[in-house]
Amino acid sequence: MLRRFIRRARTVGALRAWEYLIKWLLISVPCGVLVGLSVSLFRFAINSANSFRPEYRTILLPLLPVVGIVIVYIYRKAGFANDNGTNDIVAAAHDGTTSVEWKKAPLVFAASVLTHLTGGSAGCEGASLQIGGGVLAPVSGLLKMGKNDSSVLMMTAIASAFSALTGAPAASAIFAVEIAIVGSIQYSALLPCVAGAVTAFWTTRLIGLSGEAFVITGIPTGVDFVVLGKVAVIGIFSAITAIAFCRAMEQSRKLYTKYLKNPYIRIIVGGLLVSGIIFLLGTDIYSGAGYKTIHAAFVTTQPWYVFILKLILTALTLAAGFRGGEILPTFFIGATMGSAAATLLGLDTSFGAALGYAAVFCGVTNCPLAAFALAAEIFMPEKGSAPLFFGTAIVISYLLSGYVGLYPAQVYYQTKMRLRRYKRADMKDAEELDGDIT
Repeated sequence: MLRRFIRRARTVGALRAWEYLIKWLLISVPCGVLVGLSVSLFRFAINSANSFRPEYRTILLPLLPVVGIVIVYIYRKAGFANDNGTNDIVAAAHDGTTSVEWKKAPLVFAASVLTHLTGGSAGCEGASLQIGGGVLAPVSGLLKMGKNDSSVLMMTAIASAFSALTGAPAASAIFAVEIAIVGSIQYSALLPCVAGAVTAFWTTRLIGLSGEAFVITGIPTGVDFVVLGKVAVIGIFSAITAIAFCRAMEQSRKLYTKYLKNPYIRIIVGGLLVSGIIFLLGTDIYSGAGYKTIHAAFVTTQPWYVFILKLILTALTLAAGFRGGEILPTFFIGATMGSAAATLLGLDTSFGAALGYAAVFCGVTNCPLAAFALAAEIFMPEKGSAPLFFGTAIVISYLLSGYVGLYPAQVYYQTKMRLRRYKRADMKDAEELDGDIT
């Protein structure tokens, strides 16, 4: 009887794996297209704003406080006075219950473009994640998804949006399943996240948009312990920079809220501070995303103060209530810091910029595997598709291989098709759980 029960559990579990595969492919591929199209449109708008701004910066910079008033007004009018931005999307991916409304997508789209146009120091990936989450929010209700599937859907939104923006689908899928709960990768969401990320990636390619790619030099071919020590130093610098950026964001919000309780006054003062500092600096490199400076960091050594100024200006911009994102400024900060540190340590400039780019990203997101995959995809473009090809084969094999294994002592934090959080579960009966056998 027991053997028959186990065989039945395994058979049903295997069928459930195929059902899960087909179900999420049918959901995540169209969702990837939808998010890919939405983020592509957003990228076109942001690129246009960043291209238009430099020529008219003396006219547009003073308008930043005015734009701030508009942003606060439209968010309050839409019922998002206490909006937490990207944090709400991460929370929804984590628990499946945090409410994400479709209205957030057009709001953050417009607010971010206005912030970039008038010289605010912000990125666009946080806004992209919010656009992806907002666009897919109605899908959960339409398909009457439960908590588990809603959580997976939000992870798919994160993966698709990040892929459409960065052009790094493998890293984007890993980022989505890694960011939800630090230290516990949500393997059960890997398949839909990979499918959504790949689909969004190809959607942007068909439209004509490309992702970021850098060719770096100066990487040692063998194990050089002196170079390894220098790399470790950049890792330390990256950790310090990541802490400084996170603290600057946190303290800026606290100070703004403490001394400027009215959101309109807060964003006006923030806009005046940011536009005034940028005007006095006499350069446009701190406004908007800063793509040109990121690329320049891989070619020429950047002054040591560039990353510090970007860190401060981004904190002042976003904490005041302007919209955009934190991760692209993180790439700017990391690359310019790494570029400056490389010269001090006697390393190749592009190598140092690449190390800082990935390491600071890891420090602020707590996603080491995603950072590693991102480095593999964007710093070695001729081999950048390798993580994706290998990852696709590995994810499918992982899902469909069931619960066989060489080591009987292995335990599972979660089943392969359902999220499990907070407590470590012994999965001897995992086939029964995934097969809905009671």
